[in-house]
Formats: sequence, C-alpha cells, structure tokens
Amino acid sequence: MSEPARTAKTPRYIEIFKALRADIGSGEFAIGALLPSEASLCARFEVSRFTVREALRRLQSDGMVSRIQGAGSRVLRDAPSGIFVQNYRSISDLTQYAAETELELLKIEDTVLDDDLAERLGQKAGETWVLMRALRRTPEGAPLALVESYIAQQFKEIAPDLVHSNGPIYKGLAEVAGADIDRVDQETQALPAPYHVAEALGIAEHAPTLRILRRYATASSLLIASFNWHYGGDRYIHRTRISLGSD
Repeated sequence: MSEPARTAKTPRYIEIFKALRADIGSGEFAIGALLPSEASLCARFEVSRFTVREALRRLQSDGMVSRIQGAGSRVLRDAPSGIFVQNYRSISDLTQYAAETELELLKIEDTVLDDDLAERLGQKAGETWVLMRALRRTPEGAPLALVESYIAQQFKEIAPDLVHSNGPIYKGLAEVAGADIDRVDQETQALPAPYHVAEALGIAEHAPTLRILRRYATASSLLIASFNWHYGGDRYIHRTRISLGSD
C-alpha cells in the first residue's frame, strides 16, 4: 500500500487522497471492491475521521469511488473520470474549495465598467474597478477555471497578496475592510467560450463553458464580484445540496 509523503505545504487529506488513488490505480483495491472502513483508514493514517472523509470526498469527485452512507466507499474506476465535481452546501464549502486549490495570477489592471458589466455587478457604468484575471488549478496543477474578479479601487495594492494567500480573496478583503460578508449572490450561465477564456483553459473558441458569477457584499457595499469560467460539457459538475427545514 502506498503511504503519503508528508510535506509542510500539502494538507494531510490531499496526501491521503493521493495514497488511496495510487492504491486503486495499482490494483490494491479492485474495481467493485469496498475500500477499508473510515475507522480502518483513520488507524492506518493516524488522522481524524474528518480528514479521511475529505480524502474520500475527493476520490468521489474524481469519479473513482461511490459513497453510500452505511455501505462504505466502493471503487468504480482505477483512474479519474476527467469530470470535476464541485459540491456546495454553505459558504464554508466555498472557503474550503479556495484553500485546497491554487490560484495563478495572470493579469491585473484597471477597467471601466460598461453598461452590461455594471448591471451584472450592480454598480454604475463608467466607474473604474480593478480586474484580476487568474487561473485556478488543482493541487496537481490541472486547470479548473479562469477567474475574473472585479474589486474596488481601494483594495488594488493588496490584491496581488490576496491571490497568493492560502484562502479565498473575499475573506481577505472582508478582513481589510473590517466588515463581515453579509450575502453572496450567484448567477450561472452556459456560454460559448470567448477567445481569452478558451486560450486559458486550453479549449476551442466557442466551446461550451459554465460561467458562475458570485458577488460578495457587506451590509453597505460590494467587495468583490468574480466570474468563474468552468469547462462545459462532461468535464464539470456544479452540485448544490439544499436542506429543507421548517419555515
């Protein structure tokens, strides 16, 4: 069985995920077989159940295992399916997604909002905002999405530092602003890839993409709005779980 190589930068659940993926790829756990129980994996890797579950969740996102409560994790394939599955239930899931992926800054510049962009951001046309264009990657370096973020001018000097920090940009902006994020508005559109998006993601121009716009605001103002351009077709799944409770 493969044992994860420990490093100072790699989260423990990533190391375990890679070790289990290697075990599956080598045939240690055959297709159709169950992985060891969570308790067994906790003992093997000397970690908490939470850490093991996060490693298993990543295997599930790669399409390599299925997980059914009470039935364990069953091996479906011995290599990643090529589909990235992003699960959201709360703002903490967005925070975790940012922490476990990497953001490569491509460009930062001032931009004047035209009528269409101003409407999408809920701002006034003619205002100057800071545009940051960055490529989000998996820990292994594979591109996940092109991210185009618009932030207010007063945060321009600290923006590059926030890109390189271990966490979401909106959280760093909120700390600097001394205000809490009051709401997150999200819009999702299926669109053909513009040339600059296609070039960044390595796909054909006009290929299908999924563009997710998120606006993070305090009680008084918009802090950041990000357009996240994801692969379309069969390479990306955006999954949201809504818990129904009493109103």
